[in-house]
Amino acid sequence: MRARSRPVRVQPRQGVLTPVDAGFWWQLWRDPNHLLLAAPWPVFLAMVAAAYGLVNLLFAGLYLLDASGIGGVAGGGPARFADAFFFSVQTLGSIGYGVLHPVSLTVNLLVSAESLLALLFIALTTGLAFARFSHTVARIRFSTMATVHPYDGVPTLMFRLANERHNTIVEAKLKLFLALDEYSREGLRMRRLIPLTLRRSEGIVFMLVWTAMHPIDPHSPLHGLGPQDLVAARAELLVAFSGIDETLERPIHARHNYPAAQIVFGQRFVDMVEDEGSGHILHFELLDHIEPIEPAQPSSRQARP
Repeated sequence: MRARSRPVRVQPRQGVLTPVDAGFWWQLWRDPNHLLLAAPWPVFLAMVAAAYGLVNLLFAGLYLLDASGIGGVAGGGPARFADAFFFSVQTLGSIGYGVLHPVSLTVNLLVSAESLLALLFIALTTGLAFARFSHTVARIRFSTMATVHPYDGVPTLMFRLANERHNTIVEAKLKLFLALDEYSREGLRMRRLIPLTLRRSEGIVFMLVWTAMHPIDPHSPLHGLGPQDLVAARAELLVAFSGIDETLERPIHARHNYPAAQIVFGQRFVDMVEDEGSGHILHFELLDHIEPIEPAQPSSRQARP
């Protein structure tokens, strides 16, 4: 497939450049399989309906080449366009013939051709609909903010994610990258993606909440950077989550981004776990809640990873 020569309008979305042109989906017409899988459901259904209507209109015109070859027409005369169209609908849908039926060789040959086309049309649309319907969507919710505050005496970047389905996700993996602008000595700008090490980047299972933590030690790319430095470098945190849904037995993935404005310093997440007798209560409504930290008065409450 040759590259498109027409420029495509893009804008940053979730850390990557994403096409925003209204006609972007229609530019994929040379790759129909990708188009039908990538287009939104309303667009997909509209394209299927349009193809269905065009096929019936085409064969209705062909049937009218031998208008007398369709029997059962009201009044006993030759078929009109409406008769030929609905006769094509019955043939394409394998509904079976009632009053209208083929009587001539020409119409019978056209019926045979349309029946073969119907097998292919139904098989393709059914397969595409099933592929779209069976596509797994991760219900992973990320906290709206990322925080930076001391943890065990080390400045630590933290953010939280929750499994909204509360089912088991096995082989869960989390990756974190820092995206920022760098300039060469010649003044050339380059957008770099720098991996950030997490205290725990993998889990055997993930069911409820995960607090991701990146220590900002002397080896961290964030070491020595403050809020103004992040804004000046157009810094952004890119998060990628992957795992296997144990219920569906399919891989799932999710991604999120935190621009510099959503990275807050000197605040921490509110504890979501409440002790109750011999058990605990997890408050999912507190996923995004943060509170300031007083350096001189360290709190006894600790964020739970």
